[in-house]
Amino acid sequence: MIAVIADDLTGAAEIGGIGLQCGLKVEISRQVNYDMTADLLIINTDSRSKSLEDAVSAVTEACQSIKRLNPEWIYKKIDSVMRGHVLAEIEAELQVLGWNRSLIAPANPHLGRTLVDDVYLVNGVPVHQTSFAIDPEFPVLSADAAGMLKDKRKMVNICKPDDFSATGIKVGEVGCADDLDLWAQHCGQEVLPAGSGGFFSALLKSKLNKVEQASTKGILLHEPVLYVSGTTFGQSAERIKDLKSTGGPVAYLPVSLLQNKEDFKALADWCDEAAALLNNQGKAVMAIEQIDDYGFKPDAAILRQTMAAAVKTVFVKVEVKELIIEGGSTAAAILNALDIDTLYPVHGFGPGIIRSSTMIAANLHVTLKPGSYPWSEKTWIF
Repeated sequence: MIAVIADDLTGAAEIGGIGLQCGLKVEISRQVNYDMTADLLIINTDSRSKSLEDAVSAVTEACQSIKRLNPEWIYKKIDSVMRGHVLAEIEAELQVLGWNRSLIAPANPHLGRTLVDDVYLVNGVPVHQTSFAIDPEFPVLSADAAGMLKDKRKMVNICKPDDFSATGIKVGEVGCADDLDLWAQHCGQEVLPAGSGGFFSALLKSKLNKVEQASTKGILLHEPVLYVSGTTFGQSAERIKDLKSTGGPVAYLPVSLLQNKEDFKALADWCDEAAALLNNQGKAVMAIEQIDDYGFKPDAAILRQTMAAAVKTVFVKVEVKELIIEGGSTAAAILNALDIDTLYPVHGFGPGIIRSSTMIAANLHVTLKPGSYPWSEKTWIF
C-alpha cells in the first residue's frame, strides 16, 4: 500500500486520479481507516488553509496514523508552486518517521511549470508575475525556491539531478519530464519525496513500473449539475464572468455576505437563486467575483465558510447529482458541511480534474478541480 499526505483536497484528488489511471484502487479520506483495502490511501489534512500551528498538528497526527499501517512508501503532496506551510509540514513528517532526508520536486512540466536555474516559471512567465501573486492566503512574491518556501532558516539547498546528495531537505530543479524520472531514481529508503502530481507519476513508474493510461470511458454528467468555484484565479474567474455576461446560469456570492456573514436574507436569496437555476436549466454556477470587482480583499476563511453553508442549503432544496468544485480549501469546507469524509475516484476528466463516488448517496458524484488548472471541456458543459 502507498500512502500520501496531501495539504489540500484538490491535490489529494489529483494524486487519486493518477493512481486510478495506473490501475490502483484509491481511497481519499480525512483520516486513516485501518480497515481500508486500497492500494493507494490519500489523507487530506487540508493544512494549507490552517494556521502554521494547526497545520503541523494535523500533519503530525496523519503521519503517525499512516506509520502504523506500515506502507511501502509515503509521498507528501504539496502545491506545485509551493504555497502553504511546506517546510514546517515536511519537518513534522520527518520527525514522526525518524528520517532526516527529503526531496522536493515541485514543478510539473506537463502543466507548463518548471524550475530551472532557481527560477520558477509558469508557461514561461516568472511565477510572481502571474495570478499566483494575488492568492488571498499565500501570495507568491518571488520566483526563487527559497523565497517561495519562505526559507528564513536557510534549510533548503537547490540542486540538479546530477549533483544530488540525499542529506537534509533538497529542492530539485525540473526543466522537463525526464528530470522528474531522474529525481524519482534518487528516492530510496528513508527519503521523503514531496512535490507535484508529476513527481508522483514518475515515482509510480520508477518504483512499481506503473504508467498512466489514457481513459477511454465516456462519462456523461447527470443533471442537476452544481458548479462551485472558490477561486479568484484569473483564467477561471474570467470564464465564469463571460458566462454570466451572456445570460448563463451564474449566481454570484452577494457582497453583503462578505461584509456581514450573518446577513441571512442575502444567504437565503442566493441559495434560492442557485436552486431555481438548477431546477429550470439543470445546471448552475455558484461563484465568487474577481477580487477587483469587490473593491476590497475578502477574508478567505469567511469565503469558504459562506460557500459551504450555501451549498448545504441548496442540497436541501435540490437533489444534486453532480457536484463540481473548484478550489481545494473551498472543496474541503463544502464536503465537511455535507458530511462527506471519503471519496472514491472513478474517472479522470483531465489533469487534476477527478470525479469520485461517495458513500452518502448512490446518485451523487463529486468532481474536484484545482483553481489554477484549466477546465476540461468534458466538465464545463455550457
